[in-house]
Amino acid sequence: MNRKIRIALAMVLLACLLAACSKKQEAPAAYKVGEDEVVSLDSIMGEGEAVLTSVEEPTEAALEEGEEKYVYHYRQSADPAKLAAEYIGVLRGSEQGFSLVDLEHRKLAEEPSLDTLTGEIVLAKKSAGAAEGESKLFRVIVAWSEFALAVEVSQQAGSILPPIVEEEQQEEEFQPTAILEQVDYFNSLKPWDIGLEGDDMGDYKVYPKQGWVLVDSFSCREMDVYLEDVRDGSNAYMGTYFLSSDLQHLYQKDSSGQIVPIDLK
Repeated sequence: MNRKIRIALAMVLLACLLAACSKKQEAPAAYKVGEDEVVSLDSIMGEGEAVLTSVEEPTEAALEEGEEKYVYHYRQSADPAKLAAEYIGVLRGSEQGFSLVDLEHRKLAEEPSLDTLTGEIVLAKKSAGAAEGESKLFRVIVAWSEFALAVEVSQQAGSILPPIVEEEQQEEEFQPTAILEQVDYFNSLKPWDIGLEGDDMGDYKVYPKQGWVLVDSFSCREMDVYLEDVRDGSNAYMGTYFLSSDLQHLYQKDSSGQIVPIDLK
């Protein structure tokens, strides 16, 4: 049905151009469908900006099936796109209360471009004729080409739906580990694997420093390690280590002051 609407509007605009649509119609102050009413293009444009040349009314068969739709065709406009944009702006105003939607009646997530040679914009709001508990819309479609405009008004079943927002796939930003997590990881290592004595790290005190230092292009936290003397509570400095933020790389400052890697495998 939506595809048919698009094709129909395009064909109507083309037919209007080919036939020159020379017959001038009486300009209405408003477009009406059932209980719904909206200000017409004629009522907002200046004299000579465009001419209403024909009106397509629903057939008896369409009315019997509940499909009441009117299409108003305009020609002799110097700038159809500009006129269409002005009319769309009026429809979106607080007095008219229409929202931009797609043909499935979903609100548009982004503002459409109106500065195009040809285009089509769909607007809708809740129908004044909707019964209690009924979902019914009053819809206006504004279409334009290089030389003509068309305005379609109709009532549609349904309600205005929220927009479809495409989630942007973003690369996961690496979150550096917290100080306590790094200290816990360091204390889980075996002393002999990092050049210390003993069976576990329980005898050692680790003092991490705030901030990060760059070692071999890795963000690392500097940690000073001390051995606690249980007899008097004093601490003996045992070395300085650098643990990467992803816990994958460990370095040690040797006796000469050089920072050398430690294999954690």
